[in-house]
Amino acid sequence: MFYAITVPTTIYNRIAPAAKVDALRSEVKSALADAFGGYTETVGTGGYKAESGELIEETIYQIEAFADEPDEALILALAERIKTELSQESVMITIDKEVRFV
Repeated sequence: MFYAITVPTTIYNRIAPAAKVDALRSEVKSALADAFGGYTETVGTGGYKAESGELIEETIYQIEAFADEPDEALILALAERIKTELSQESVMITIDKEVRFV
């Protein structure tokens, strides 16, 4: 199984506090390392159209892991936590080759 979760760096169209983003990244990386033995983190730029129609562009962190044993519940729980903590409309995850917005 392949899992990826995107950690955004904004709260709507404002830069999120770096300490909050870093804490969430650390939580995701630790959870993936514990569950699957490791992870890969890549920094990039992402964007989306908000429900208001505004284009939101931001730095994102894509954190990925391969798993011998599936744990979709873990990925969904991490996405929900990011969504709540950063007041996101949705959080992008990938499970195998299927992209989902939680």
